[in-house]
Amino acid sequence: MNTHILVPLIASLSAISASGSILMLDFGPTTAAGADLTNSPYHTVAGGGFTDGSWNKIEKADVSSLTWSGGGTATGVSVNLGVAPGSGTPTVVNYATAPNSSSALGTLWPSGGGIYAATSVGRDGIFGVANQSLGIQITGLAAGIYEIFVVGRNTNTGSTIANSYVGAGVAGENFDFSGLTPISINYTAATSTAAWIEGVNYSKHTITLAAGQALNIATQGTDADSQFRGFMNSIQIVQQVPEPSAALLSGALLLPLLRRRRA
Repeated sequence: MNTHILVPLIASLSAISASGSILMLDFGPTTAAGADLTNSPYHTVAGGGFTDGSWNKIEKADVSSLTWSGGGTATGVSVNLGVAPGSGTPTVVNYATAPNSSSALGTLWPSGGGIYAATSVGRDGIFGVANQSLGIQITGLAAGIYEIFVVGRNTNTGSTIANSYVGAGVAGENFDFSGLTPISINYTAATSTAAWIEGVNYSKHTITLAAGQALNIATQGTDADSQFRGFMNSIQIVQQVPEPSAALLSGALLLPLLRRRRA
């Protein structure tokens, strides 16, 4: 029997993510604590079965010592910060220049809870000067399919439109995102702060990385906030891995076919 029929079957099986394939980045000076360690977009999507709370705190400098969400060392994985200088809406992130601001932000929610609680990873952040988009490049990730959860809002401002972009690239090369389609979120004073909602207070991108490729992520402001600055509050990078039951199922299906071929 032709075992090639298993290829689309196995590819269609569901996937989950393990602690060793999730990278959580918390931007800004505030250290998440307590319940805020699990107050995030991916924790909401994954449900109660995901309780990892190891965040990598990042401000204005590149980071090469990172941990996975479960606390294990992310060997060989690094984060390089950059900005896209220019006027209007600049689109080329220069990784030789780091953002100049790291702030607690959150002045609209001085005592509020929810997604912008005091130490929430969605409250504080990093950004550049006026007319600077913001970018990061992550190197050392394994080849595979990734979901990227981006929180990038100026929480000092009630109304703003924020764009986010994700693309694969070459380690060390600048990120030109001018040809990419952004996910755009229109924030207003009425935007939900009670719970994380995709497309309302965070964006989710899906990308496939080949072996050796770098992951680029950029955020860009618009004229809605008058300064065109990109902000980053938190980012979660989740690799999709085969579900254990799917692997067992594929093995169970493959074994009798292999036996038949040998007979």
